[in-house]
Amino acid sequence: MSQMVGSLDTSSLGVIHDVQLDYYAKRAAAASSDGSVRIWDVTDGRQQQIGHLKGHEGPIWKVSWAHPRFGNLLATAGYDMKVIVWKEERGQWVMAYVDSNHGASVNDVEFAPQEHGLRLASASSDGSVAVLTYSADGSWRRSVMQAHPGGAQTLNWAPVSYRDGVPSSPVRVATGGCDHTVKIWRFDNEVWCEENPRFPYAHTDWVRDVAWRPDHSSVLATGSWDQSVVIWTQEMEGQPWRQLCKLPVNGKVECLSWSITGSMLAVSYGDGLSVIFKEAYDGHFEEVGKIEESGYTEVPGKLAPMPGAGADGYGQAAPAAPAANAVNSEMAQQQQAVLEAFGM
Repeated sequence: MSQMVGSLDTSSLGVIHDVQLDYYAKRAAAASSDGSVRIWDVTDGRQQQIGHLKGHEGPIWKVSWAHPRFGNLLATAGYDMKVIVWKEERGQWVMAYVDSNHGASVNDVEFAPQEHGLRLASASSDGSVAVLTYSADGSWRRSVMQAHPGGAQTLNWAPVSYRDGVPSSPVRVATGGCDHTVKIWRFDNEVWCEENPRFPYAHTDWVRDVAWRPDHSSVLATGSWDQSVVIWTQEMEGQPWRQLCKLPVNGKVECLSWSITGSMLAVSYGDGLSVIFKEAYDGHFEEVGKIEESGYTEVPGKLAPMPGAGADGYGQAAPAAPAANAVNSEMAQQQQAVLEAFGM
């Protein structure tokens, strides 16, 4: 069961653009507007700064941890058009590689699933998406896709599906950009190409985030400044993508985050606001709560647990409570279930 691993006091660090936990949720890396990255040890609720990485010449937008099988590696992307790969050696963080080939701000960066080897993708305002692939000789090979005229804003690697214990899904990455489009790129025969049939049009403004459902490589969420989120599904590989549902929100979408099981989707917009959507029994999604600075607020009357399910809606029995506190107890359990689903 997921639980809160700690909190970070970032009040003295200026604007924080991104925070990511490592694979074991023991370290947190924060990208700051001052051009540096702080790394904290958050084991057992601690908040001890163990690294301060300086290498960018402007705000850092995104950070990404590599899978630990490749060592302690962290990638950063910034306004200075750079992607930097950092490596921890003997307790010190050093630059292992710098990619300065983008022609504008680098807006997103993400390591691929470890099954695909050590690969790193980046999306830039120059319209390109680049993939860096590490070779056994210690070099990095760079592949470039001219993805989105006007600027590429976001990317996300597809999760890996298994069949009989063997990875069976293709290497794919989704991207979104200022041209209002979403594209799926596929790696076949050592070449990156846009997947056919092409992804449908649905947004009327910048696509700010794309997010594959973690338990399924054929469900994708896309979020836009047109104040909407679209959930897409693909019946079979090679088939057209179809729109499952369109979710309106009260602001420009900035970030999407699936729960660990893929049953809930957090949509961030505005100034620190997030709304939680949960999958209904018919496969569509409904709003069940909101997360603000003050905490989580449930939307009353939405998606009551199925008969026989516990108060958390996952078929787990709810702890007994006195009758006078039954309502408050059930609400608290539902709130905790939502927060735990997102690792909070």
